[in-house]
Amino acid sequence: MENSKYEKKEIISGRMNFNVMKDRLQLDKKDLLTLFIFMDHMIKLESHYQKEFDQEIKNWEGGTMITYEDELKQEAREEGRKEGREEGRKEGLQEGKREGRQEGKIEITRNLIKLGASLDFIKKATGFSEKKVLEIKEKLEKE
Repeated sequence: MENSKYEKKEIISGRMNFNVMKDRLQLDKKDLLTLFIFMDHMIKLESHYQKEFDQEIKNWEGGTMITYEDELKQEAREEGRKEGREEGRKEGLQEGKREGRQEGKIEITRNLIKLGASLDFIKKATGFSEKKVLEIKEKLEKE
């Protein structure tokens, strides 16, 4: 491996991609190796030749060519969306729990007010400030 022109992670990535392409294209090992040798040759093209080659492939395939880089970007976006949805669900669940606890404390405060409990007792029982307890009491009286 010391004389290799590729880094270790490139070799590992190439081996993984080899198996993926073999499955996708349903090529035998010999044909797939020929394809990789061709691809290796194409990597060595000067940039203007590479652009020309890429355009020819796009034209040949009717403009539907997706480059490996584009495919990786698409997979990364999909993974990001998935992670974002999961994080959003977790945050939503936490927010819902917080709101539920708050509503429960308000309901307890309302019940304590109806039972005639003292302001100090309600504050200690619920953790609400005097202002919040009086606000709840005012709303209750308007009902």
